Amino acid sequence: MLPDIEKVFVFVMTGGFYHKLVLHSFLGAGTLGTFLSVLVTVFLYPTFVSFIFKIDKENIREKCRFSLTLILTCFFGCASHVLVDSLHHEFNPLVYPFTNESFDMFLLFGDWNHATVLIQTVLLTLSILTLFLELRKGTKGFWKRTLVG
Repeated sequence: MLPDIEKVFVFVMTGGFYHKLVLHSFLGAGTLGTFLSVLVTVFLYPTFVSFIFKIDKENIREKCRFSLTLILTCFFGCASHVLVDSLHHEFNPLVYPFTNESFDMFLLFGDWNHATVLIQTVLLTLSILTLFLELRKGTKGFWKRTLVG
């Protein structure tokens, strides 16, 4: 979800002309997005999750320590975010900074409204399925299993 943090900044900086650019391009997501994701995961996530969900902070820190696995996970997370967005959003700056134009080659049905309904339905279904499968294991340790692993 890290690429979405740019929306407010880009909107303000461009006077409302754009709402996403750098972190919603493949280059930006793969570089700056990955770097920021790693920083957030290592330095902010353990404190936030332990405070909100009352999970042992040291256990979270151990899982969120700097590693090649963390870097690759953050890279694939940012890249997949941009790819999924490109399937159903009306503006996709996938090749920024080479152009500010929207790259809509991956837009499903050539119609972002219909594509959004499909993508949101699929993601909601997967989320509900994941929730159901985790709850079948019981409620004890639910937050640790789903937020830490």
